Amino acid sequence: MVGMVSLSRPTAVHNSDPLTALWSRSQEAGALPILTWYDGADRSELSARTLVTWVTKSVHLLDSEGITAGDVARLSVLAQRPGHWTSSVWLLASWWAGLQVDLTGQVEAAVEVIGPDANPIDSPEVLVQCSLTPLATPCKNLIAGGIDNADVLAGPDDLVPPRPAAAGAVWLRGRQEWTGQQLCDVVPLNRPVLLSPERIRVGGGELVATTLVSCLLGGGSLVAVESAEDVAALATQEGAVEV
Repeated sequence: MVGMVSLSRPTAVHNSDPLTALWSRSQEAGALPILTWYDGADRSELSARTLVTWVTKSVHLLDSEGITAGDVARLSVLAQRPGHWTSSVWLLASWWAGLQVDLTGQVEAAVEVIGPDANPIDSPEVLVQCSLTPLATPCKNLIAGGIDNADVLAGPDDLVPPRPAAAGAVWLRGRQEWTGQQLCDVVPLNRPVLLSPERIRVGGGELVATTLVSCLLGGGSLVAVESAEDVAALATQEGAVEV
């Protein structure tokens, strides 16, 4: 199957929101992997502690630039490179700061995050550009007025607890709108799961986002593969099941 996977539960079950789940996990089992990224021979692994650290560095940047809860974050990087780990960091950082994430490019945004070769859709108040290299090195051709994501990740290490938007608010806007409550009601995944290049290509940022949420709620981990010669071998190596 290559269509969007339905992760909605038929009956309402109370769950912690994914951000609180990640925060708790970083305190209790912070060294265990939660997000693993492959692109050919390149591999990056983020533990819960590292993920929270990089997420909150991004939140510090948003705060310093005057971006406030309820603002819209246009994550062009997540729409263009949904499988890259940097896209997931900015997804979580946006939610951490109480922002609405837009993948459509059709909503006025206060902040936009783009990749190395993309131009902003309009003129957001804050523009962040990401090199999308395996180790998040500086951008080679930084757009005038843009903030280099490498500088963001070099920011303060002070961790800040999540401050998500209300459960009834829209958290994610893609092919459909997802409220915080709808995201909290996805099926939790309690083991490593793998998204193949084809699944990521078809499902896009919305599929990556909802699968990552499922892993956060259930204590699992996500292996996002942008390209690979043998996806099945990677799944075996990571002890993951393809979804």
